[in-house]
Parts: sequence; structure tokens; C-alpha cells
Amino acid sequence: MNADEKARWWSRNPRRLVSVLAAFTAVAAALAATLYVTTYRPDQRVDDDVRAAVTDTASQGAVALLSYTPDTVASVVDTARGRLTGEFLDYYSKFTTEVVVPAAQESQVATEATVAAAGPVDVQADTATVLLFVNQTTTSAAEPEPATTATSINVELTRSGDDWLISGFDPV
Repeated sequence: MNADEKARWWSRNPRRLVSVLAAFTAVAAALAATLYVTTYRPDQRVDDDVRAAVTDTASQGAVALLSYTPDTVASVVDTARGRLTGEFLDYYSKFTTEVVVPAAQESQVATEATVAAAGPVDVQADTATVLLFVNQTTTSAAEPEPATTATSINVELTRSGDDWLISGFDPV
């Protein structure tokens, strides 16, 4: 069947053309509904209170993880572990025990972190990512003059019951 014959066939059978168009419309509507329910709606179920909670949790967690003195580093690390979960908790526990605590005590390192700005990047029902802009001031026995650094950190959070716990902490 050539193109002219196909065009004449469709023009002689307008009901078939309408039926085919109706079928395509139904498929498109079903696809749109599926995308709405699976992609758009989960994001809409997260309200502003949840966005504020994850942003606050990420900000407070960053300050807790990055602020300590030589005298408080061991207890700060122990307390900070309560804000963490998953593989990040395992990594943090090992890294702070083997590196941070001994170095801070031996070299008299003190650091204070502040969050200059924070915003949620992606918030779902049970997971979230928050971007933080952190300023950190550090002193040590070797460098008693405060040195300030600025960094951006992607903080991943996972819901655990009613709480949000940090499950990832990645400088950008």
C-alpha cells in the first residue's frame, strides 16, 4: 500500500481514525498519570516543616561534627555519633578514633564551624540531601593564629522513626 492508498483508506474510514486517536490519547493520559503518581506526588507529600527539619538537622549536625577543642574532642565525637547512621557512622567512628581524636589532642587543635547558608536539594519521604555552606575556624599549637576556611558540603539524611540521621557527608 503506497502513501496515497493509505490516505484514502483513512479518509474512507473516519471512525477508525477517531478510534486510533482515542487509543493514543488514552495511552498518553495513562502515562501522564503514572508519572504524576510516581515522580511528582512523592515530592509534593513533603511539606515545608519537613524541609525545615532536614535543613536544621543537617546544619546542627555539621556544627557538631566539625567543632571541638583538644579537651572536648573525645566527648564531642561520642555525642556526634548519635546523629549518624549507616556506613557513614562506621566510617566516622573509625576515622575519628584513629585520626581526629589523637591528632587534636597531640597538636592541640581546636575548630569551630558555623553554617553560613543551607538549603534542601532533594527531600523525599525517607531521605534528603541538604547543601551547606560552612565556615570553619581552626587553631593549633603550631598555628595559634586562627585560620578560616569555607567549604560546601552535601549532607545526606535518612529518616529513622521520627528523627533524621546523617548518612552521608561529602564536601563539594
